[in-house]
Amino acid sequence: MKKLVCLIGVMMVLVGCTPPPQTLSVVGNTWLGYQPYYAEQVLHPEAIPANIHITMLTSDVSVVRMVANGAAQAALLSLDNALSLQTRTDLKLCIAQVINSSHGADAIYAPPGFDINDRQQPWVVGMEDSALARYLLARWMRLHDIPERQVRREIILPNQHATAYAAGVTDIFVTYAPFSQKLASMGAEQIFSSREIPGEIIDTLVVKQESWQQHQAALKRLTGPVWDKALTAALDPQHTYYQALQTLSGINAEELRQSLASLTLYNSAASRTFLQQDYARVQQQVSEQLVASGIHQVITPLPICEGVL
Repeated sequence: MKKLVCLIGVMMVLVGCTPPPQTLSVVGNTWLGYQPYYAEQVLHPEAIPANIHITMLTSDVSVVRMVANGAAQAALLSLDNALSLQTRTDLKLCIAQVINSSHGADAIYAPPGFDINDRQQPWVVGMEDSALARYLLARWMRLHDIPERQVRREIILPNQHATAYAAGVTDIFVTYAPFSQKLASMGAEQIFSSREIPGEIIDTLVVKQESWQQHQAALKRLTGPVWDKALTAALDPQHTYYQALQTLSGINAEELRQSLASLTLYNSAASRTFLQQDYARVQQQVSEQLVASGIHQVITPLPICEGVL
């Protein structure tokens, strides 16, 4: 365990480092579903294809910025974030992998006693400046007939939610695992989650199409045998990878168990099945909600990378 903590400490120091030239850079935030990749990078970096570098960043904002400015060629993103990025830019992304679907891991929390019917004053909503946070908030508001004037958004990074909650100046937090577990441990209560919008929040690996063509063999290895091995190990409570997820997330074993129960993680075979059978429907559904929520007027589709199926 001591070795594990030291290795992860090294990884944290290296977060944000520029990969060598000719390397395909994959970036993602601290979302629990992505962490088998990070654990693999820490514990068995030799298993990662030599021309691929995976970096964990603190927020979706940082991830989107790095892809948009060309510092990264691939990203771990929720589908709504990926569609938003595809729509706002001319990056020409494609989807290489479906990593997980969320069944409660993305959620809205409030202090005990929060009354959704008490609308005398606007609520201060702490949230990341991302398409996913805006999407989740918009879905909650639409489903509960909450008018726009009732919320006042305040941009707070997920790793600062606990501090803001302790300060008591924010009414509601739009968050996700593992940060939601910290809020819950402080007494916050879940008032809405992705469980109420089943099938709408999935997480993906998206790649610039040009980069996919250049690195297709390495990416197929990454999303196939490398991912499957890391995922199997990460779901085993007795395995070092499970301990790595605890350390990366900053939560204990029971909190990790609860978090993992709130999402479905896909191995490579399940990812291909999802892309074949469900992706078109889910992409259409999420696109319609992004438009209905006022986030975009029209959505640019995100195709499946050539050769994935």
